[in-house]
Amino acid sequence: MDSWDDEKMAIIAYIMLLTSVGKEHEIAEAVANYDNVTEAKVVYGSWDVVVRASLDELSQLDVLVTSIRKLEGVEQTTTLVSS
Repeated sequence: MDSWDDEKMAIIAYIMLLTSVGKEHEIAEAVANYDNVTEAKVVYGSWDVVVRASLDELSQLDVLVTSIRKLEGVEQTTTLVSS
């Protein structure tokens, strides 16, 4: 048996958010309190907020991204997934 079979690998996701003007700090603060979110930072460049999440299953990522997209002021998201 491979040692990978014994370990549960965490899924790490980075979710980039484009927000309405002036909403980036409010959204980052709100998202920082969500389950599985390890960081939410306001950044400069093409995106306004970057969120890092650590999850056990992709279904948790679906719930997280859907809830973030429902926030007033979130205009666009892109998600990068690593395992």
